[in-house]
Amino acid sequence: MMEYIGKRISIKHSETETSIVIVSQSEKIKNILLFSWFFIWTVSGIIVLSQYFRIQDQNTKVTIIVWMGFWLYFEYKIFRAFMWRKYGVEKIKLRENKFFYKRDVAGKGKVKVYEFDFIKDLRIIEHKENSFADNMNNSYWMVGGEKLAFDYYGKEIKFAMQVGDDDAKALMKLIKGQKKK
Repeated sequence: MMEYIGKRISIKHSETETSIVIVSQSEKIKNILLFSWFFIWTVSGIIVLSQYFRIQDQNTKVTIIVWMGFWLYFEYKIFRAFMWRKYGVEKIKLRENKFFYKRDVAGKGKVKVYEFDFIKDLRIIEHKENSFADNMNNSYWMVGGEKLAFDYYGKEIKFAMQVGDDDAKALMKLIKGQKKK
């Protein structure tokens, strides 16, 4: 039987495991805008790159190479955000006293395994209203904005991207309940 927490989190229980799926937040208009941004950014990079071969001045060529480095970085970030919004899900499986986590984009992603015995301090990440970094991380245009975290061998592991406060509390309660079993 399938249970739901909010609109984006589904839970399926079986005798041996609990499976949790968090679908990415997707809004049609924002997806169109994100794709438009990606398309225009790609075209602008192609135009600038095509001009590189026509320029004779070495200083201008160096400037274009530096600009292309920045362009490539943001091309990757925009593409990644678009793919996440279109095809992204977070998959969590709780079984055999382990926490399995995967950020899945169109069937691709790596499963990370964490043993419950070494998971410490499962908590909700508090975001500051006036923090520029927190607001950027929680924006639709970024892949991020994790709401839950735990410590694992001294490293902070974050998950549950851009879920609401009530959904995060319910998810944390579910995971803590499974951890005790």
